[in-house]
Amino acid sequence: MISVVVVTFTLLAYACPLVNPSTFTWLAFFGTAFPWLLLGNLFLALWWAWRRNRFALYHLGIILLGWQFVTGFIGFDFGKDTIPESALIVATHNIGEIFKGGKLTEEMYEKRAAAYAHYLQESGNPDLLCTQETSGKFYRLLAKKMGYEHTYNLKKGTVILSRYPIETGGEIPFGKTYNSTLWADIRIDNKLVRLYNVHLQSNKVTQTTEKVVEKGGLDDEETWHDIGYVLDKVGNATEIRAEQALRLREHIAACKYPVIVCGDFNDTPNSYVYALLSEGLDDTFREKGLGPGTTFAGVLPLLRIDYVLAEKSFTTYSCRVGRDSDFSDHFPVFVALGF
Repeated sequence: MISVVVVTFTLLAYACPLVNPSTFTWLAFFGTAFPWLLLGNLFLALWWAWRRNRFALYHLGIILLGWQFVTGFIGFDFGKDTIPESALIVATHNIGEIFKGGKLTEEMYEKRAAAYAHYLQESGNPDLLCTQETSGKFYRLLAKKMGYEHTYNLKKGTVILSRYPIETGGEIPFGKTYNSTLWADIRIDNKLVRLYNVHLQSNKVTQTTEKVVEKGGLDDEETWHDIGYVLDKVGNATEIRAEQALRLREHIAACKYPVIVCGDFNDTPNSYVYALLSEGLDDTFREKGLGPGTTFAGVLPLLRIDYVLAEKSFTTYSCRVGRDSDFSDHFPVFVALGF
């Protein structure tokens, strides 16, 4: 019975990228759950193989059927490509938790900015840095310490910092929401490249989710109330993200320059949003990632929701998730590109 349930749920997860959440909101939950469904299939395949039961083949078959989704979460690039000095280093990081609830004094700003700048310098010293949930005071201090002479921000927490000149920029209109997406046309070696910094609709359920995971008991009425609240909020945010992604996709399609799309999608590779935004672009993690692609360090493990996507005219030399970072509840993504 458990094998039937896991296989069925996995098939539903495979269907998620094909269905707009506004049609079937509930389907998106299976896409989010895919990393755990993958583990369930692996465990059951081993269990049934030990029992010498043909059900092991069913679980192996379902994994192979969705191999494209497996590679969205796990990188298999074992090569050691040389990164030329001319490579463009791009990074994205949601740093909304960089102060971790500490008192926002001048000393705290200075200390965190200095520590974060040192980390970035040791991690490749990005030429282009996209941050989300960033205060104006912090990014200006960071830009000074990192030597970013060019920045773009519209006071919504989404910031582009660049070592190259920014010629123009704008925002994708999302209406009245804290989240935002910026774009900037950047001149790099006499070529214009459009960089998108994306922060799609947040679920805003972190505290409630932590409460359920850490203290909730299934025999507690309050726990079920909290679970219902989380599901409702996530479902609503999923629909909003789909609409935001459609607007962004149209903007990308109209761009005449090579594009790089960075940021926090708040959705996994098994989602309609990811399928829409990655169409026609290379997912740098799929190209050059190794090991688990987890970028969210919150209470729910194994989630990959932060990305660097690039036009196919770019060459991806490397992609690394900075899990040596403790600056936020997201891990940064560092990518080396050639064009």
